Amino acid sequence: MSLSAETTIGKPSRARAPKLRSSDRREMILRQALDYFAANGFTASTRDLATAMGITQSLLYRYFPNKQALIEAVYDEVTLSRWNPFWEDIIKDRSKALEVRLEEYYLDYAKLVLRHEWVRILIFAGFEKSGINDRLFKLLKERIFEPVVRECIAEYCSDAEALVISENLDLELELVWSLHASIFYIGMRKWVYATTMPKDVNATIIALVSSFLCGMKARLRARSASLAKPSARRRGKEVK
Repeated sequence: MSLSAETTIGKPSRARAPKLRSSDRREMILRQALDYFAANGFTASTRDLATAMGITQSLLYRYFPNKQALIEAVYDEVTLSRWNPFWEDIIKDRSKALEVRLEEYYLDYAKLVLRHEWVRILIFAGFEKSGINDRLFKLLKERIFEPVVRECIAEYCSDAEALVISENLDLELELVWSLHASIFYIGMRKWVYATTMPKDVNATIIALVSSFLCGMKARLRARSASLAKPSARRRGKEVK
């Protein structure tokens, strides 16, 4: 007589979960680590991380040899891998008005920078003091900040003025930093301080861009005027 399901000796067999490909497993660990770091920061040990992810520490080490390697992979995933190279083309496209270009860039950039994971990972990375933020800031300075300043100079200065002004752009670069910081702070209000957000984020960003350009225009015009004064004094002396 055959045994029924109820009288079968031993435990019922359990369906085995499908085995993940190595690349998929790595991606899953990376995603879980990203969520953990965004919520808790980078202070946890690899043992705590593995426990939180529901995996063994040895499996974690199979894909990431140490905690720093995992942190850098998470940071690259959140920031550098999501960099859009077309942003640089937008900024330099002089077929459009400068204000239109900057609005287009910053509205698109804000879709990334105002996300929960971007804001919190960037903040916690600063506390970590491991230097991983430096790569992003270097990228921003070379690919965005300096081109924005050059486009402002081209917009508001003559060719002769631009040659002299371009020698020292520290303060102009600080104005671009301030614009970026103002937009980033919108995300901090939501994901760090859990306080009120602007009712219309896009309108706020457009207003920030407009204010930035007004300030940059005033700054460059003042520098142009200061360059003209010595020449005027020299001409006055020659007349005498």
